[in-house]
Amino acid sequence: MRNEKLKEILNRNQILSYGVCDYNGIKAFLPCRNREWIPKEAKSVIVCAFPYYTGEHPDANVCKYAMVPDYHVVIRKILNQAAEELSQTFGASFAGFTDVSALPERECALTAGLGFPGVNGLVIHPQYGTFFVIGEIVTDYLFEFDHPLAQQICLQCGRCVASCPAGAISRDGIDYTRCLSEVTQRKGDLTDEEQALVRKNGLMWGCDCCQNCCPYNKDLPLTYLEAFSSDIQPVVTRENLNPLCKTRAFGHKGKTLLKRNLDLIGCGEAPKAGEQEK
Repeated sequence: MRNEKLKEILNRNQILSYGVCDYNGIKAFLPCRNREWIPKEAKSVIVCAFPYYTGEHPDANVCKYAMVPDYHVVIRKILNQAAEELSQTFGASFAGFTDVSALPERECALTAGLGFPGVNGLVIHPQYGTFFVIGEIVTDYLFEFDHPLAQQICLQCGRCVASCPAGAISRDGIDYTRCLSEVTQRKGDLTDEEQALVRKNGLMWGCDCCQNCCPYNKDLPLTYLEAFSSDIQPVVTRENLNPLCKTRAFGHKGKTLLKRNLDLIGCGEAPKAGEQEK
């Protein structure tokens, strides 16, 4: 039976979907300095799902997670607030992490029962599809562990394989060196082939091809997170690039790379006040 106090605190802090896995069962950690922030004698990992789907935006030139405020900032704030309340309630140490972490997030999410693996390498959540961000709260408090989902599996329909513009997805795995999302984040000069892929896809940051075609992403509910839904910017231009670099996940890569990508896809004029997509 789930700890009802844990559920109450998480829900109050905008964490509606979560699962718990065994910290000591994690097979391999990623090289990251913030591993030292993990509580000593850690026992449990509370793995949380945060949906960011805001609907379809036909004129968008960035992928869906980049349309909304930087999820690192948004989710970190939520996790830190929840961790503080959990610490006061359970009298233990709790620390929040998202994305830039030593924790193998995909492994943790699958082990905690948040979703099941897709051929495209992403975790498919029963309610959120693949359009969600993973966050974790690590603690030295021992909670009851959840189990991987057993009944739901990827349909193996092959749509993500066929839709990948770079041919990076196969049933044998993902070649991340070819992934177009990775290419748009690559500094320096791109090859002629890579430049052509960016132009053809029309996104200056990221790629949603393997997600847009997934049957599990059909008729998704819009995100309940106001931080995402209240500030959607689907179109980035040279005119609005500077302010968006301060509030969007792509800002950390620097303007030189982003301007290169904008030039490749042919950036338009900045949206006029009041005309941004909602």
